[in-house]
Amino acid sequence: MLTGAVPPQIESPKTFIGVGARELVILCVCGLLGILSLFIPLHPAIRIGIAVLIAGLGLAMAFGRDQRSGKTLEAYLLDLLRFYTRKRFRQKGTEEETPSGPKVRHALRAEAPVEPETISAGMASSFDDARIRVKPLPLGPGLLFSILSFAFLAGLLAWIWLGGLAEIQAWLGIRGF
Repeated sequence: MLTGAVPPQIESPKTFIGVGARELVILCVCGLLGILSLFIPLHPAIRIGIAVLIAGLGLAMAFGRDQRSGKTLEAYLLDLLRFYTRKRFRQKGTEEETPSGPKVRHALRAEAPVEPETISAGMASSFDDARIRVKPLPLGPGLLFSILSFAFLAGLLAWIWLGGLAEIQAWLGIRGF
């Protein structure tokens, strides 16, 4: 059993601005998909919302890191896939519930806490040779909710700007200014 936290494996950037080839490829592909989404035959507000959503997800994929391990999104998802597809074996004596079972599992999880500040410091130190520091985004439901919220607000503002407010005023019978 490990007594301490395992340091994250973070690759150092390969360019002078602190962004590696992986990040540039992800950003270029998502930027191209975002531009192409502006030509979908839908309402312009929906197209803008989709473009902002694709751009936000691209940023999260390029610069997002797991808070506990410092792994990229694809490495984290690959680890989850490996864990859930591995073969399981029953062990003798583990079928009945012991009173200390859940407590032991909880104690093992709490044994080696990893501080997010330590991971962030380790990530920032890997970017020291760069002229511009790119701070990693913490992957999680909060980041996904922020991206979805920003895309919704961008679409809503585009809808209001493109005549949605006048549409509501006409529907309610209110004269415009």
